Amino acid sequence: MARGVPTLGFIAALACSLVLMGCEDRENKEERARAAEATMLLSKVQADLTRAKSQIADLKEELDAVKDTRDELLGQVELLVGQRDKTTAAAEQAQERIKNLTVQLSEQAESVNMLQNEIKVLKLVIEEQQASLEEQKAIIEELQKTVEQQQGTIEEKQENDQQQEMIDEPG
Repeated sequence: MARGVPTLGFIAALACSLVLMGCEDRENKEERARAAEATMLLSKVQADLTRAKSQIADLKEELDAVKDTRDELLGQVELLVGQRDKTTAAAEQAQERIKNLTVQLSEQAESVNMLQNEIKVLKLVIEEQQASLEEQKAIIEELQKTVEQQQGTIEEKQENDQQQEMIDEPG
């Protein structure tokens, strides 16, 4: 029996060791499962961050393109405004000349036919210039609407960029 007691003690110690190893093994499995889940979550967050950075870069490129287009359109608007001013000045000069010719017509009865033909030509020029002015005004209005729309788009993109930057900032 003396030999049976140490054997029983050894068996009891062995059983306790196996139970404890089983507990540690279960805890290790749980820790590994949590670590795997955290790794997957981290990978997803990193992928989302990469995609967000890519979208921000794309939006910045698009914003730059919109700004370039806006600058070009503003240049065209300035050019058209200058042309409109020149055309208006030319139309005013033509109208002034018509007035002068009308005065001369009343003073010079013998040149009536010649002056009437010149007046007709000048009136056609004025009508063409006024039509041109109307066309240029319409173009300018369209360009201004386009510029305003692009400025609204730029403002929206800037707001989106700011919101995205606020989302991307750690904190």
